[in-house]
Amino acid sequence: GEAAWVAMRVRYRRHLAQLAAWDLCQPDPLAAVDRVAAALADLAGAALDAAILVARNEVTFPADDVAATRFSIIGMGKAGARELNYLSDVDVIFVVESGGDLTDDRAVQIGTRLAMATMKGINDLAAEPGLWEVDANLRPEGKDGALVRTLDSHVAYYERWAKSWEFQALLKARPLAGDRELGQRYVDALAPMVWSSASRENFVESVQRMRERVTANIPSGELDVQLKLGPGGLRDVEF
Repeated sequence: GEAAWVAMRVRYRRHLAQLAAWDLCQPDPLAAVDRVAAALADLAGAALDAAILVARNEVTFPADDVAATRFSIIGMGKAGARELNYLSDVDVIFVVESGGDLTDDRAVQIGTRLAMATMKGINDLAAEPGLWEVDANLRPEGKDGALVRTLDSHVAYYERWAKSWEFQALLKARPLAGDRELGQRYVDALAPMVWSSASRENFVESVQRMRERVTANIPSGELDVQLKLGPGGLRDVEF
């Protein structure tokens, strides 16, 4: 219940305060950036692991079925690359697999509830404020797609329907929380597709168009000062 979520959030913030204090005391702040970014990503992964444990005790399914549902959270973007900052959202993809006599459909049902409960535990209203947004919009079909898929369903989607930018989004993917073995199989299955996607027809042009769309949405008065999205900013570095 809420007491468990509050305890997890308080523990997270204690570790965050320790990290920030260490960060502020460094004689060479730039030399500490990589260590701090990696530690923030690891801390986010630990919070998600704790949230999954609480969620497994909250979802209203038979305990044996919940235990047989393998559930993994894939870190994307800055979380996946262990380059998180203090104000980052955490981009994720959820993947499940059935164990024992459980069917895939049943595993997806349970996994969806686990994902929703985990996201709620991280950032829903409670006595202790939420930590950060868990953003699952990089999943197949984005907001319109299923929140949770099996590994086979993920692979089928990327083999048949994924767009070029979706392979770009997978460049930094890594197992972040939950079942690490399942998460690693997800990464191993999709990595060959990521590195072969550049051979697609008009790949470079599609990447350029994606970048241009991002720039076009910046108000003209902010274009030269937008450190994240503007020319020469963080998004340009990533592209």
